[in-house]
Amino acid sequence: MENALTPTADDSPAPQPVDLAAIEEELARFWHDSEAPETGSPVTRACMANLVIFCRNTDEEREITQEIPSIVASHPSRVLLLVADVHSQSEGLEAFVRAHRRLTEEGQQIYSEHVTVRAGSASIGRLPSIVRSLLLGDLATTLWWATPEAAPLHGTLFDELADLTDQVIYDSVAWTDPLRQLIVMANWIERGHTKSIADLAWQRPRLWHRLLAQSLDPGYAPGALEGMTEIHIEHGPHALTQAWLLIGWVALRLGWQPQGGRVMPGPEVHWQFAWPHGTPRVRIRRLESGAAEIKLMRVVTRAAGHPVTFHFRAESASRLSVFAEGLADRMLSLTGPVQSRAAMVAHQLPDLAHDRLFEQSMALARTMAEAML
Repeated sequence: MENALTPTADDSPAPQPVDLAAIEEELARFWHDSEAPETGSPVTRACMANLVIFCRNTDEEREITQEIPSIVASHPSRVLLLVADVHSQSEGLEAFVRAHRRLTEEGQQIYSEHVTVRAGSASIGRLPSIVRSLLLGDLATTLWWATPEAAPLHGTLFDELADLTDQVIYDSVAWTDPLRQLIVMANWIERGHTKSIADLAWQRPRLWHRLLAQSLDPGYAPGALEGMTEIHIEHGPHALTQAWLLIGWVALRLGWQPQGGRVMPGPEVHWQFAWPHGTPRVRIRRLESGAAEIKLMRVVTRAAGHPVTFHFRAESASRLSVFAEGLADRMLSLTGPVQSRAAMVAHQLPDLAHDRLFEQSMALARTMAEAML
């Protein structure tokens, strides 16, 4: 299906203002004609899901609007974009409709529906009822919280929107108060939900997961897992939650129990863990500049009875390397695709299964964060 939906042209019509009560009628106009006059080819409505997107201002709306065409090209959806601007004094709601058109190599025209609803501070509370009236009831629904703030901080609004969905996607990168917001989000997850929950910041370091697992494998470095005494991570601005969740993943996999931590100048975060093989220490340091990603990781351990230090480094956005100092002294590398935010959202849309490892890592990361505050 991906090949069939690969666009060769994207000349979607501009959004049209519409009365709220006439949204469905306006959307239906896209499908009334069986042929498009300019090509004579049939018009096909493509829809595999409902995608509800929440943002807070026109700048976020503009960025998301540019991402929507690539999302629906990969996973055709009815898109409901909610713009909840608390700084707007508008008392009413504004609605706009459009169809994203893709012309396939076979000449077939594929359309996906897109509705934008803008609300000022006085009308934000009406958004859940608008969403409820526009969902296609026989399709799975995902809420993408596309704003840099933990969703539960929005209280009833978020709860009402989440109750309408099967999945919640968010991105903890760029959270302004990451540790406190991580606790808030982990508390909400712990309440137990039938819906799937996904943090894009958990997906980004998966290449690190793979290279760590391969490098510390007992077949290659016997005793390296049990011999770990220190982990040091450096990351760019706004990437603390990625580093935090990566350590949570390591600690969960190995059965480490957090014993305490503190914030140091730098800024740095220091942690100590305990397990039957010792008390490994973790240091996480934020760099002053650079991309919001993990830059390097150093693991001090023993393998085959000898001191070994693994130096992991991000050589580029798509390539990681590791140098095992004291163990063969050779360089290994691993490459993987670089996915945009839109690509990660599109990839996550059909995956409605619970990620128990992520949920457990969040619980452990919350315990770590609570001890820091």
